[in-house]
Amino acid sequence: MILRDGKEKRAAYLRSWGIVGLSLILIASLWTCSTKNLLLSDKTGAVFVHSSPEGADIMVDQRLTGKKTPDTVFDIPVGEHVVSVTRAGYIISPDSAVITVNENQTDTVEFVLLETDKGSLKVTSSVSGATICIDKQPTTQDTPHLFFNSVPVGGHIVSVFKEGYSNQHPAKEIVTITTGDTVEVDFTLNSAVVGTEVGNITSDFELQDDFHFWHRLYAYRGFVVMINFWATDCVPCMNELPYLQKIYSDYVSDSLILFGLNYWEDFDVIRRVRDEEQLTFTLLKDVDGQVKSDYGVAGTPVTIILDRSGEIHLYWTGWQNPALEAKFRVALDELFGN
Repeated sequence: MILRDGKEKRAAYLRSWGIVGLSLILIASLWTCSTKNLLLSDKTGAVFVHSSPEGADIMVDQRLTGKKTPDTVFDIPVGEHVVSVTRAGYIISPDSAVITVNENQTDTVEFVLLETDKGSLKVTSSVSGATICIDKQPTTQDTPHLFFNSVPVGGHIVSVFKEGYSNQHPAKEIVTITTGDTVEVDFTLNSAVVGTEVGNITSDFELQDDFHFWHRLYAYRGFVVMINFWATDCVPCMNELPYLQKIYSDYVSDSLILFGLNYWEDFDVIRRVRDEEQLTFTLLKDVDGQVKSDYGVAGTPVTIILDRSGEIHLYWTGWQNPALEAKFRVALDELFGN
């Protein structure tokens, strides 16, 4: 009986210490885990996120934070994290950034938002200060200039002009703008004499057509241009207009630009002539005959053909049909390489 009681007491003693040991191990394990979590939650930093333009949704580790740029995201655990932004209608550059968050520090990340329907264009020229034209319209910018993410995607005609200079071939460039990319074009300008002789460049003008659109001559560098001075009280002028229409119809596919400058009459007269003669080329009103004077036009009609550089290729006064029509066509074939 005594031996059995001793064994039972020793077994009970061991069981009690086993329970205590297990409890200590469990407590130590819980203390260790809780301490680790506590240390991680205590060590945090922050990230300031900026974008241009602003208003993009900020994401950390692919999760929306509920904040928009520019703003600071606080309480980010120390260590590496992926920061990104998103905004409908834009692509992001860079698409994301991997940063290392440090305790009690604020890091900065910047993003550029590019509209999905815009791209960039850089235009330079051998002589700075040349006006940049896009799609035959002068811009407000001079060379050198970068149109950053502001040119619609797709094809565009780019040229430049500067008073007192002609344009060396190629005088215009056809470019394709894509989102996120920058197209670069460069033009060479040559000093030239403004006058009315072959090889001269003509004076610039900016006139309104009978549809109330404005046209600036120098914006058409890179195109073959015909300029014809006419009025209804000039019988040869009126006889010439149908022939000019035939020429324009035959060469418009070659990108011929034809300006018919009425040098003193109002738009109602110009529109009436357009309808009666079924003219499809551009008719301009030469306000007060100023361009007529600048171009040294005395007798009419006068027809001037400019090459792609802006220089005079042919200057002709009068009209002798149909021989003159043939002369005009020969000149155009030379310029178009036909």
